Amino acid sequence: MAKRTSSSNRPPPSRPPSSLLPLIGLADRSILTRLVITGCVAATANLISLMSLSAELSGWMRGEVLDTPFLIFCLSLLVSYAFAKRFVSLTLTTAFSALAGVRRRFLRHVTLGGHADILDLQAKRSFDLGNHHLERIAALLPNLSIAANMMLVAAVAYLYLWTLSTVGATLLLVAALLVGGWYVREAQRTRSLLGNAKESELRMLQGFSELVGGNAEVKLGKARRDELTQAVEADVARWEELKRRHGRNLGELFSWIATIIIGFSAVFVFIFPRMGAMSVSELPLVTSVILFLARPLSKFLNAVPDYVAAEDAAAQLTALLGTMPALEYEPSRTARAPRRFSSIELRGVSFAYRAGLRPEPFVIGPIDLSIPAGSVVGIVGSNGSGKSTLLRVIPLLFRPDEGQVLLDGQPVETDRLEAYRDLFCAVFQDHHLFTRLPQGPGFDAELFREMLAYLKIDHLVPDTGNGLLNRDLSKGQRRRVALAVAVAEGRPVVILDEWTSDQDAEFRTRFTNEIIGKLRALGRTVIFVSHDGDVSSVCDVTIRMTNGRMTNDRMTNTETIDGSTDMPAATAASRPDMGSASDPAMACLQETA
Repeated sequence: MAKRTSSSNRPPPSRPPSSLLPLIGLADRSILTRLVITGCVAATANLISLMSLSAELSGWMRGEVLDTPFLIFCLSLLVSYAFAKRFVSLTLTTAFSALAGVRRRFLRHVTLGGHADILDLQAKRSFDLGNHHLERIAALLPNLSIAANMMLVAAVAYLYLWTLSTVGATLLLVAALLVGGWYVREAQRTRSLLGNAKESELRMLQGFSELVGGNAEVKLGKARRDELTQAVEADVARWEELKRRHGRNLGELFSWIATIIIGFSAVFVFIFPRMGAMSVSELPLVTSVILFLARPLSKFLNAVPDYVAAEDAAAQLTALLGTMPALEYEPSRTARAPRRFSSIELRGVSFAYRAGLRPEPFVIGPIDLSIPAGSVVGIVGSNGSGKSTLLRVIPLLFRPDEGQVLLDGQPVETDRLEAYRDLFCAVFQDHHLFTRLPQGPGFDAELFREMLAYLKIDHLVPDTGNGLLNRDLSKGQRRRVALAVAVAEGRPVVILDEWTSDQDAEFRTRFTNEIIGKLRALGRTVIFVSHDGDVSSVCDVTIRMTNGRMTNDRMTNTETIDGSTDMPAATAASRPDMGSASDPAMACLQETA
């Protein structure tokens, strides 16, 4: 059995200059080349339209009416429109396709990654954070793409200004560098404020979640209510303070932008002509270029905080992707569970469970267990003894750190893992009832309706004709529906984890007296966990778990839960009523590829 590997010993990779561009697919040289060419054409056309306006203005000042500038203006405007549209659309389509690729990576990791690692990431809310970062980037991209196009326009206009006034262009460049450095520092400070505000917001939302989720307990306990309310109010006050400071910083930044741009225009209009650095005839054109620069520069500077926020989200998302569990296998279209099997065996299996906030791993094993086909296996033990963990090890949802799982005497390696898991259906304690019924050919809709009636829940689950399920049910009712779905899927092994925990007295009694027998009659191998007293009477194999170990790994149906034995133990295979691998019910299983 392949062991799970940890990435904790890997050296941290060096951080690239930009996390955003590779993530959104804009680090590719061919894409960048197309974007630069497209943007420069749009910017040049914009500049030509400006020059034609200046030429027309000069003609009117001389008393001349010129047709050529008007024609050039119209043509350049059309070219600018077409290429600017192409620049923004190419940027956004490339970026959104790349983000869709990230979502597909999440999908592959969730569906094909290790189950224990997925639970660990779920406990840390990693997938929620990943989707949050994706949404932040997607929301900021349109503004950033327009700002990038405007920056190219500003670059082309600046080069043209250099040809008109070298001194003015040099001063503008020096001032832009000084102001830009100050602006970036202020933007970084704003980024820090936003980060702190986000932390306060997350704590605030968690507090609201606890107030809503535990609303009954909160209303019944004044001390707990006051404690949670004060904590949420403190986070709200902190969030308000940080957001107000952020608003004041933004107001200061944007006011400086307008002041600087107007100030430079005044320098060119009032000072340069008096110094002889510019002729009166050049003044209209140079002033037009300066004013023309104002819009793209303003757009670019306004987008700096957005870019910083997008870079921050991209860095965190990239780091999160690096923690995703490795894929256990590549899915196969031909993998199928075998038509029949003789036994499932756990040989020297140990597993350390690390998910959640556990201070140290919980270890089960070593486990040695044989489960003949068609048998009923009961697992008993106190809370936290490892029963539910063992239930996830048997179908290899949790892959053992040590030992092997064998199917018909053959180790289940990675190339057989998908087909092996397809033998099982389960109703775990934290089971999920899907919104729709399975639509594949293996699902028996008639058997599903029959099981609903057998479990007295058919009146609450109408046949909608499109597979939609009514999920507005109590916990016990949802478990009954989940069992009906599991049986109708036709898989040979049924796993039930504390199925009776939310059932009323009738179904607690029926579970051992009738339901187990019903599943056996359908030819299913049943593995279940129970706290309901002595279940050995309905089991071929009964297992007691204590602190992760099997203290009595096999007990006959005459052995009690407390370990007392009325007769010598017998193997499960000796039971005369046990289903075998050749039962007719096994014929309904899928064929091996």
